[in-house]
Amino acid sequence: MNQKEVEREKAEVAKTKHRESIKYMYFSRYLMIRYIVTIFLFCNLMWFIISAYYGSRFGIFAALIMGVYSAVASFEQLSKMHNRKRDIPITRIYLYVQMIVNALLTIGLFTPLKKMIFPFVINNDILYFMAAFLLIGIVLAALCEFRIHQILNDKDRYYRVIEVFKKHQQ
Repeated sequence: MNQKEVEREKAEVAKTKHRESIKYMYFSRYLMIRYIVTIFLFCNLMWFIISAYYGSRFGIFAALIMGVYSAVASFEQLSKMHNRKRDIPITRIYLYVQMIVNALLTIGLFTPLKKMIFPFVINNDILYFMAAFLLIGIVLAALCEFRIHQILNDKDRYYRVIEVFKKHQQ
């Protein structure tokens, strides 16, 4: 190989690295959302396991539905590695549904239905812990919705970094 071929090869490798870096930067825009949806997946799975242990049919059914839906939302986000479309409609709907379910479950904690929904809530300490846990879930889902809104409008920090990085190829 002569000097020109080596230089051309280095330039080609640098361009490939630059393209790959941009691809991973776009994927990273959704990092917080992926983590929170994964947290919801494991919380719903835990609710399913505990409900199965206590034999709560409503809890098993609701936790299974929410768990499957959160898994589908997780798979949608994995597609972001090869897909540059900004919107993640399945995840957005899932987050709204999770907020509504958490709100209804929080209300249900303070009604006679709590034994059917959460049979493991046997005292006020557990009741308030579950209420706080569900309210934190609502806040996290709302935070994800806000983040998605920022991404859709290119107002997120990652977008600015990507634009600067695109302009300055290594």
